[in-house]
Amino acid sequence: MTPAEFAACVAREKEDLLAMYLDAGSGSAVAKKIESLGFTPEQKDGVKEILDGALTDAFYTFLLALDGEGSLGGLQRTYELRDEDGTVLTGGELEAAAWEVFHGKSSK
Repeated sequence: MTPAEFAACVAREKEDLLAMYLDAGSGSAVAKKIESLGFTPEQKDGVKEILDGALTDAFYTFLLALDGEGSLGGLQRTYELRDEDGTVLTGGELEAAAWEVFHGKSSK
């Protein structure tokens, strides 16, 4: 796996969570809470936009922290993340890949 592939997997996970949170039938506690609030379709669109932004910020920030380009819990450190084949995913390339999937041309 490459850093770009890892970042793309994280972005897909974010999209899957967002979809689950907005699907009343998903069984998610978040989805149940949103449904219980009785939002209009327009309000639900607003909730989707807010959740999308929050999840993007959270996942992007976490990837930057893993790559040593941001802080995690107030501490900025360098981490070494490897896949099961031993390929190093951190070390500078993950930050660029994260930017591309969350904020670049390939993002929504």
